[in-house]
Amino acid sequence: MAIVLMALLTLSGCASSTAGPSDEPTEQQQAYDKANILPADEATVVAYPEQEYNDPLIGFNRAVFAFNDVSYRYVLIPVAKAYKFAIPDPVRGSVGNFFTNIKSPISIVNHLLQGEGKRAGNTSLRFLINTTIGIVGLFDPAANWWDLEPTPTGFADTLEKHGSGRGTYIVLPFLGPSDLRGGAGVIADYFLNPIPYLTEQPDTAIITATDATQDFADKADKYPTLRDNSDDPYLFFRNMYLQGEMRDSQFPDISGRQGQQRRNQHPQSSDQPSQHEAE
Repeated sequence: MAIVLMALLTLSGCASSTAGPSDEPTEQQQAYDKANILPADEATVVAYPEQEYNDPLIGFNRAVFAFNDVSYRYVLIPVAKAYKFAIPDPVRGSVGNFFTNIKSPISIVNHLLQGEGKRAGNTSLRFLINTTIGIVGLFDPAANWWDLEPTPTGFADTLEKHGSGRGTYIVLPFLGPSDLRGGAGVIADYFLNPIPYLTEQPDTAIITATDATQDFADKADKYPTLRDNSDDPYLFFRNMYLQGEMRDSQFPDISGRQGQQRRNQHPQSSDQPSQHEAE
């Protein structure tokens, strides 16, 4: 795993870092307002027609996409739908809170690596409150009682903060569309996840599978709908992902603010577009 991480970091290259969210209107905000008829907190798509995409790993990516496609349609989606049907919304909400809380060290370490001491302290305080008063994280009194909202982050964000480019487009097993920077983030965050250190097999696999099912449950209906209405599902999901990345690069202030709003509303879900999630 360490060798793979080093390879991904080497290949991802460097690019200039983008500006963070700002409360003041910016030139990008003004450009966004002129280009879109919807307000920034409602708009979700920026179109880039007739765009050609660099996909040097297309052979590998198509093979992984085919594997994911079968896994989604015949395993993950049926399991996620059954889970959603069998488990009431309040219980699933508590399960999501539990996994968000127990994985807080991922955000704490990465906030520190990004030089965000205040956010690291905020997340540490949330972890302490929710683990104790919130009964091992099943509830979120930190947000509900003290307005300490979650600010999730990961190693991919740390790489971006320090100037790393996204690198080559790549499809990850089960996770779907990503890039080399995102792949490196997945590997690094795995080693910061406390679950493998607190449990033993087969409990670790069961807990991890539950976490994945919990995260996937609300997205299970989107993938088959989009897949069935596309001539080439691989190209459709690839282009959707890459256009989302282009949008975020062109409008970093807007995308950052929208992403934080979505994470606050659904802290257990990722803002990163994936093969099973449409923007």
